[in-house]
Amino acid sequence: MYLIGIDLGTTGVKAVIFTEEGQIAAMEYEAYRQESVKGKRQLYATALWESCERVLAAALARCPSQEEGALCVSSFGEGFVCLDGEGRELSPVMLLTDDRGQEEFDRLIERLDPERVTAITGLKPHNSYSLSKILYLQAHCPDVYARTRHILLMGDYLYYKLGGAYVTDYSMASRTMLFDVHKKRWDPWLLEKAQADGGLFSRPAQGGTAVGEVLPKVARRLGLPRKTMLVMGGHDQPVAAAVSRGKTAYTMCSMGTSECITPILKEPLPDSHIQAWGHPNEPFMEAGTYNTLAYNVTSGLLAQWAAQVFASGENRPYEILEREMPQAPTRILALPYLHGSGTPYLDSSARLSLVGVDETARRGDIYRGLLEGLCMDQRLNIEKLGGDKIEDAGLLATGGASRSKAWLQIKADVLERPVHRLVCGQAGALGCAILCAVAAKIYPSLQDAAQAMAQTEAAAEPRREESRFYREKFEIYQTLYEDCKRANAYAAASQEGGNAIC
Repeated sequence: MYLIGIDLGTTGVKAVIFTEEGQIAAMEYEAYRQESVKGKRQLYATALWESCERVLAAALARCPSQEEGALCVSSFGEGFVCLDGEGRELSPVMLLTDDRGQEEFDRLIERLDPERVTAITGLKPHNSYSLSKILYLQAHCPDVYARTRHILLMGDYLYYKLGGAYVTDYSMASRTMLFDVHKKRWDPWLLEKAQADGGLFSRPAQGGTAVGEVLPKVARRLGLPRKTMLVMGGHDQPVAAAVSRGKTAYTMCSMGTSECITPILKEPLPDSHIQAWGHPNEPFMEAGTYNTLAYNVTSGLLAQWAAQVFASGENRPYEILEREMPQAPTRILALPYLHGSGTPYLDSSARLSLVGVDETARRGDIYRGLLEGLCMDQRLNIEKLGGDKIEDAGLLATGGASRSKAWLQIKADVLERPVHRLVCGQAGALGCAILCAVAAKIYPSLQDAAQAMAQTEAAAEPRREESRFYREKFEIYQTLYEDCKRANAYAAASQEGGNAIC
């Protein structure tokens, strides 16, 4: 039986076909164009679907035909597309760091009780969520909004194109800031305050459950098995975290363009914590459980920026920079935000700040300082969450940056926790396959499926002397954000542009 995972990111889409043992039978990837208009970041849903069709068809063409299959989607959150009654795309997909709707969002929140919003949604009110972009369309593109018959998050959109149904999972719905994460429904009070019609949104469903089948005409065109079950996936981070739920449980650490640590919670976080630090309560793939997200939105992007600035035109720039890094920790302090922070600050004005660089510093020193700053940022998140939210076995790293032994060693030393690595480099797609395997009753539970299908390996253990140095450095790092806040707000203001067209 094919177990098919579609991992939908903001820069590209992967289609991965797995065996029942978790081995990759075929994989295809395609990047798509991300449009930036005066600093606003957006994609187009139709182009995204066409990329998805191509990678899915190409992966399937490399595998023998089968009668049955199961398919699941992991998707980035917050972004959505408006469709008219004929299913035509009406709006671009505005991404998390696109700040359109900020003014409209601020005006709405001034009229609401933020504590009530958090109690319902599990979120600290912030303009990164879908609500602000909906308000933007209402205010600046009223003709588009008037013609809208469906507001689909990007996972919903793929399920609609594949199976014809309008369905979403709880974790994706929670990223809109219009969803009650405890009652598992679109919240009537928030919908009324936002002047949004609840009928425009997809039907919520539990992640990991069967929600239909691929349409026969779509299956024939793409080469899918005649009978392909559609299994509800969800927001990319909790879907990827499914791979960490074997008999030895880890805390997932996804290291891609963004970096996110995804603790699974025995109890939801208190509303007061969410209000203070922005870590959300998000419904997890196992009924009745939650996860939270501790994230930096420019982690891999910061490493990429450093490679372009310090090693442009050189072959294997990351290897060169790592080879030139000093073996010992640095005293360079880096606030690791290129275009806004994630948790715990949720500050769109935060920018990269370097302190302690003098004429003796070389590119290797600065690169190590940047990696240390990224790890310090995650230590800050863990400190705010409380160490008991991280599994005793430590972190399970995945994503492109997890291939860097040097980065993982710094992470282990800074966080003072062991770091393991997922052998399969496709955590999002593998999480989808694990959910498919449970829905298809190949394995009786998420734990059994993860144990059988997700192989891990030890990567780095914390070293005593280095951890002691970083413990002292962290005491200084904790004040760096406030020390730089005013200067960064000034710098960010000079980079603002006008609103992009609808």
